[in-house]
Amino acid sequence: MNELATARFARQVGFGLGPEEATPADAVGWASGQLDSAPKVKFLASRAGDELPLPPEVRLLDSQNEVAHALQRHIDSRLAVLAASRTMPKPQWEALRFQTMQPFINLTGWQEGLARGCMAVNGPAPVFERFWHFWTNHFTVAPSINNNSHTAVGPYMRMLRRHMTGSFRDMLFEAVTHPAMVLYLDNARSTGANSIARRSRATTDEINENLGRELLELFTISTAAGYSQQDVDAVTHILTGWGVQLPNRAARPGIALGSYFNYDRHEPGTQTFMGKSYSAVIRHDGKLNDLIDDLAAHPLTAQHICTKIATAFLADKPHPSSIARLVTVFSSTKGNLPALHKAVVREVAESSPTLRKFVDPQTWLWTAHRVSGARLPTAPPQRGVAGERIHGTLDELGQAIHDCPQPNGWSLQSQDWISREMLERRLRYGYHLTRRIAQPAELLPQVLARQHGPDSDLVKQLTGLKAKGLDAKDLWTAYLTSPAFLWSQA
Repeated sequence: MNELATARFARQVGFGLGPEEATPADAVGWASGQLDSAPKVKFLASRAGDELPLPPEVRLLDSQNEVAHALQRHIDSRLAVLAASRTMPKPQWEALRFQTMQPFINLTGWQEGLARGCMAVNGPAPVFERFWHFWTNHFTVAPSINNNSHTAVGPYMRMLRRHMTGSFRDMLFEAVTHPAMVLYLDNARSTGANSIARRSRATTDEINENLGRELLELFTISTAAGYSQQDVDAVTHILTGWGVQLPNRAARPGIALGSYFNYDRHEPGTQTFMGKSYSAVIRHDGKLNDLIDDLAAHPLTAQHICTKIATAFLADKPHPSSIARLVTVFSSTKGNLPALHKAVVREVAESSPTLRKFVDPQTWLWTAHRVSGARLPTAPPQRGVAGERIHGTLDELGQAIHDCPQPNGWSLQSQDWISREMLERRLRYGYHLTRRIAQPAELLPQVLARQHGPDSDLVKQLTGLKAKGLDAKDLWTAYLTSPAFLWSQA
């Protein structure tokens, strides 16, 4: 693979090579070597490893204990603000609401977006980051209006990250039972009609099939399995009782905070899914473990996962032979994720240069920063503090990572990101970004030569624009919004 092919490959499987990054002699080895371990998420200021000087309240949560306490603080704060609204004048109340809820909503979204950007742009393993973004999109969670789960979304995504060095089965189980997921898809309150809680009238909560349906349709076997509504009902019943233990009056002594199986809410008995019976004779929570084992090992799960990951990295309609090779790896390794990721890297390296993917807004944003060497914006979302907020930028570009509007995640199809409005958003932002590129006039020719070749049509076009009087910022904007940059295989 020559230098131009390597530069293109680095954009396909990562976020490109920065101005100071050496071109790897073995591109596939360079990419594959990043996939066996999960770098710790840090607010990296540069690729030298130094971290951003941020306020002490900016802190990434990880453990389920931390998540549970943050969720409870969010609930308590919301209730306190609601109570204050009944007695305070509106201007004071609005100021109190902003001050009180800011750490749980706006600050959380900003710090998670910044952390993701820091790792993509300045992190040591951009290929790992690119696969992480795939999995956080596959197992999408987002805070809805009523579930107060803003602070759980980031820790949930980092949980997925840690499981990328293991098996799909383990990632699947942790994703389905994590506080962020059971709150997002309303499983925390899903209660069996014949459960202890319902029979004793301790609750009026009923069955909610959201998580059961998405576990099948989106996360594993897909609708290609031809399951019935009765199968969805069975999975939903198996999931009853899986919720979150918070540090409140309802907390049970001796139960760890976070993911929690509450047998009192569980629908007892045996459930039958696609002809197989699931019971809990020995372990009350054993039914879900057994179901996850079967779903993770199902041939249609392998087909669904491999088709989706091939679509993300190869083409909108990946060739069946590529999918088949990925399925073979997934099945033969029992869902070993590093093996799957390395197989995807090989497929990209061996794919035809005619295959093209239009990069989504998030990938475009991080690639633009990494390739250009531009500094990431770090202004916190505080009143009186001017500057660009990275989570607001993602929202403006049409892909608010921390707040995806639907559980099937962001589209992997090029056509869904190509419109006049979407392109205009990138054009406006591209010009804004050029202000943070050091020595833009001197750097652009070097970047163009490295990424596309000194004699490419793109270089000739931009040279013509320069002759017409466009300055360095205009030329950078033209480059970052050119087809050669917007299509990862161009």
